[in-house]
Amino acid sequence: MLFVCPYTHSAGIGTARASDALGFGVTCSTALVAGLRRHGLHVDAITALGEGGHTAWVARSLVAFEKAVTSTDYDALLAFHAFWPFCADLRRILDDNGRRCPLVAYTHGSHWDPTDLFRYERYPALRWADLGNLLAADRVLVVSRYMRDTLVDTVRAESEGAGRELAAKIRCVGLPLDLRRIDAAHRDRKDGPATVVFNHAPIAAKQPGLFFDVAAELLQQTSACILVTRHIGPDSPWSGQVENLCRAYPGRLILGGDLPIDNYYAALWTSRIQVSTASHESLGVATLEAMATGNCCLLPRIGAYPEIADGDPAVLYEDPDDLLSRLILLAGSADRQASIAAAHTARVRTLYSPERVAGAVRDVLIEAVNRANGGRQRLDGPAKAAP
Repeated sequence: MLFVCPYTHSAGIGTARASDALGFGVTCSTALVAGLRRHGLHVDAITALGEGGHTAWVARSLVAFEKAVTSTDYDALLAFHAFWPFCADLRRILDDNGRRCPLVAYTHGSHWDPTDLFRYERYPALRWADLGNLLAADRVLVVSRYMRDTLVDTVRAESEGAGRELAAKIRCVGLPLDLRRIDAAHRDRKDGPATVVFNHAPIAAKQPGLFFDVAAELLQQTSACILVTRHIGPDSPWSGQVENLCRAYPGRLILGGDLPIDNYYAALWTSRIQVSTASHESLGVATLEAMATGNCCLLPRIGAYPEIADGDPAVLYEDPDDLLSRLILLAGSADRQASIAAAHTARVRTLYSPERVAGAVRDVLIEAVNRANGGRQRLDGPAKAAP
């Protein structure tokens, strides 16, 4: 099979952005490819490395994709992100070259989730393009049941026919955590004040301002420390809150400034509590990584959070006052932190392991291949040269 890797870039280059290009696009995609290979698939990957920004990367990806599919007879194609590059462009290349290979694509967020403010703010005119990319694929992979149900219901409310078409293609498979890389960064937790980590992208849908409001009260009422793993620039709407907290509580608000991935994982191992104040969440990789490293997580009861928390009332809070009271209680009780964390760590490491998720993806790929070639399954050896 051919795997179209996502766009990624280095840390520390400026404005806030979603986490696919900086975090899970790097780690989860790598874990997925490794998991597929361990399931016996021969995987070629298009990475499109080179100079320039996102537009240059898209052009290189499409050129590399066309060269690959016209020179090699692949059984299936898998794009990690239906938007980068556009799945419709991949389909156009296949059609222009007379290739009928099944095309499967992940979507990690969508204009068709009304809570996904990032896409509405960054790409306000691309709602229908978003849907077109999904319908251009033979199968659409989503990371949570919440995401599946939301997309199908929202599209169906706009167009019954489009909703039926999407429902027939969409499959919930989850997303793999890079557990090998996470475990390689292991650090022992030290005694002392609890460290509370905020490891979300600084975008409106994650509500950093709400977190910093709660953090101010937490720092005043406890000895806890706060770690922010993403860059908060001087032009950020939340930079004033951050500056005030740094002045008021020197040394207790730690700014990671877009921590490199291995340093980020090491920091998760040494923190004790992870907090989300998001108003949108299609899965919650940042939370899953925190759970996998033994953090006690506090999450709003929205989006996919009840799903990944297995409905645990000890993890899901109702409003900011509820969050603050729980944080103050947890900051003073290492035993309670550890007890809540332990209830989730093993489960998350199993459900979101590369082996399990890659197995689910492999099943969808086989389904698409069987539909395309009348049940003659392949996907079990090196690709052949294209005729």
